[in-house]
Amino acid sequence: MASKFIDVREYTVRAHKRQIHTRVFQFVCKECNDLTKRETFGPRPLYCERCRPPQPPKKSQPASHKAKPRAMSYKSDIDLN
Repeated sequence: MASKFIDVREYTVRAHKRQIHTRVFQFVCKECNDLTKRETFGPRPLYCERCRPPQPPKKSQPASHKAKPRAMSYKSDIDLN
C-alpha cells in the first residue's frame, strides 16, 4: 500500500502533517469507457481525471456567533430627579 505525507491546513485544527495510505486503482471510466489508473485514498473511483465531474469550491465555515443582547433605553412619564 502506498503512503505519502500531506500538509493539512485547517482552521479547526492546528496545521500538521498527516500520513495517508493511498492505492492505485485500475478501472474502466463510467463516462468514456477507457481503461485508466488513478491514485486515491478513498473507495474505487468511477471517473478518470478528464471525465471527473467538477467539484464545488470548498468554503470555510463562518463562525456562527450569536448576537449579544443590547441595552435598551426606556422612557418613563415619571421624572426621578
